Amino acid sequence: MTTVDMTDPPIDHWRSASASSSSRQSCVTDEGYYSDDKPRISWATDDDVQDDHHDHQRHDTHDDTQQNQQHNYENKKKQSDREIPIIKSTRIIRITYTPTTYTLTFAIILLTLHILIKHPPPWTHTFPPIFNFFHFCFHITHLVAHTMEWLPLERHCVVYGTWLFWTGWLLGIFVFSQRLAIDLTHPTTSLFWLLMLERRNAWGILVWEYVGGLDQNLTPTPPATTLRWWQVGSFRLLAFRIWCLLGTGSFWGLLYITVAKLDGYSLLYLLQFRHIMQLLIVSALGGLMMIIYWSFWTFQYRGILWQKELRKGVVVWFSEGLAFAGDVE
Repeated sequence: MTTVDMTDPPIDHWRSASASSSSRQSCVTDEGYYSDDKPRISWATDDDVQDDHHDHQRHDTHDDTQQNQQHNYENKKKQSDREIPIIKSTRIIRITYTPTTYTLTFAIILLTLHILIKHPPPWTHTFPPIFNFFHFCFHITHLVAHTMEWLPLERHCVVYGTWLFWTGWLLGIFVFSQRLAIDLTHPTTSLFWLLMLERRNAWGILVWEYVGGLDQNLTPTPPATTLRWWQVGSFRLLAFRIWCLLGTGSFWGLLYITVAKLDGYSLLYLLQFRHIMQLLIVSALGGLMMIIYWSFWTFQYRGILWQKELRKGVVVWFSEGLAFAGDVE
């Protein structure tokens, strides 16, 4: 066994040496001499213990800061990995009416007006002229609303009017006893779908934005602090989908029962279970066709920012894994 002979230094020398213990400890700590495999001897006063405690606190704080910085860096890296750059597209969506829009709209208005003039009252069958009058009013309304910039009226006319027309036409062709005539000299329905095709992007934005807004919860009106059932977004969207599938057909069915009864049809005949089921099935199919049509043209949209509501803005859509931004004007 090896014996280490140490001569005790004076007490004053220990105390004078302890004054610089803090600076030495910081160096010793950084070099790792305080590991378990290396023995150490220390004499410390109360001040030294306090200084050592502060040094360890600073060291721990430094480690925590480095960990936080590393964590923030990893989060930013993950976030940057998820970000998708938006490519500026040269494509422009014309939400304002084009010459083609005006041509198709005026053609439908004039042809429908000619049908109404050719068949003045009294009518043997009341439903066909009422439906043609609705078609006439629909195009007059969206044309005037767009020209006068009555934005809520224009939006509701496009969203609800297109569904009502298509469902009513299907019911008038396949279900109701008072059938709508297919007149090749007055192709108003064909022109309607040409107009829908020409306005597919512009009216698609209106429908997509309106349906997306229904899915958002409304703000409770003071003094109420909780949402009512009719303010919940999921319920509002469900109600709209039910209206699209069954509500439009029910509207035309009630209107048809009223006018057919005035034309002399028996109420028991009109309310037969077979007729009601036919009405609901055709209504659901017509509503589903419209949902598929608008979804086909709008499923790529991700957001829109209006500079001037329903007149000028920027729309973002996804295509083949890339995000594009195009002008709406």
